[in-house]
Amino acid sequence: MKQSFIILIILLLSIQSLYSHHTGSSDSPNATARFVDPFTGKREKPTNYLVMTQDYYQSTRENSHLFTTTAFAEMNFFDGRFALNASVPWNYYQQRGREDAARIGKTYLGFKYQPFFDLDKPYFFVIEGSVGFPSGPDTDRFTGGNYYTGTGFIKLGYLYEKWSFVTKIGGLSPLSRPQPNNLQDNDGVPFYFRKASASPPEPEYEFKKTALVSAYVTYYLMQEISLFTGLLYRNPYNGVDYSKEKDKTNPSYFTEASAGFSWNFSEKYNMSLAYRYPLQRDREYRLYQSAWTFAFSMEWGSD
Repeated sequence: MKQSFIILIILLLSIQSLYSHHTGSSDSPNATARFVDPFTGKREKPTNYLVMTQDYYQSTRENSHLFTTTAFAEMNFFDGRFALNASVPWNYYQQRGREDAARIGKTYLGFKYQPFFDLDKPYFFVIEGSVGFPSGPDTDRFTGGNYYTGTGFIKLGYLYEKWSFVTKIGGLSPLSRPQPNNLQDNDGVPFYFRKASASPPEPEYEFKKTALVSAYVTYYLMQEISLFTGLLYRNPYNGVDYSKEKDKTNPSYFTEASAGFSWNFSEKYNMSLAYRYPLQRDREYRLYQSAWTFAFSMEWGSD
């Protein structure tokens, strides 16, 4: 998957060198405003940019601290109306009572599209989608699920003087069935080559579609610095891999609040920092105690 990600970026950069495209920068406040999602650190509108996001999750359900580093690249076409993007996460688990571990997460390829509105208007409408590829059976190196996942969102944003309002509605959906594994799921032998006697264990989870709704408000102290706060709702709680156990550790939904700031310290460079707080606080089922998201991004290709 890493090779596929690198090849995609090389192809996108090659295409960019042949054609000149706008990044959306102009005298319009809507075009110069960075709409940064406080839950992911990514831009909402199609943009030419690279971003490195670092998430820190304190005290997860497995009594470990999780560090997730995500590389994300996006390139826009047709004067900022359409964009292609790709992302690869890397997870590091700082665990209690056992050795620390690191895994490569699920790779996603996606797009963004602004279909209707003038890009210089103080509002935007964006359609976004992506496909997550199977992580493979080797759970000692990869995580994220050995199946295809699809995501789809619609995003609405409005800028009024120094305030911006953004809402995002969509979700995740499994695109393939779970592949059975026997007890030796790291030996590299595909399940269809196994002997019939090597029956797989009964899965402890089922695939479910997951709804995601988020909204946040941003206040621009000045053109370079903004503050934001938001809410996120997720249902079901456990996401695509939904546990079959019907008990307190598997509530039906998950909510999270977020607050932070974004700083455009030059025309092309931006950083944001967000503090995220799960609103379900029971120790028996909370996903994590709290989380921080730091994102550093670089734009290119402005006219």
